[in-house]
Amino acid sequence: MLSGVMFFAAYAPVMIGNKMIDALIYSVTYNGSYLAVEEIITIIVISIPPVKKALDYVKQMANSR
Repeated sequence: MLSGVMFFAAYAPVMIGNKMIDALIYSVTYNGSYLAVEEIITIIVISIPPVKKALDYVKQMANSR
């Protein structure tokens, strides 16, 4: 998000006079849009029974050390 504000501010749409606020809103919206989709996909994959079983096995192995 910070790189979007610092380096890509020139590509952010200027709707209000203050570019820094516009770049921040643009960066948060852009990053939030694909991160929300990624989070949903990750939750679905983790909920699949074989994956959940494998994760539980890895947790058990890590706790036994």
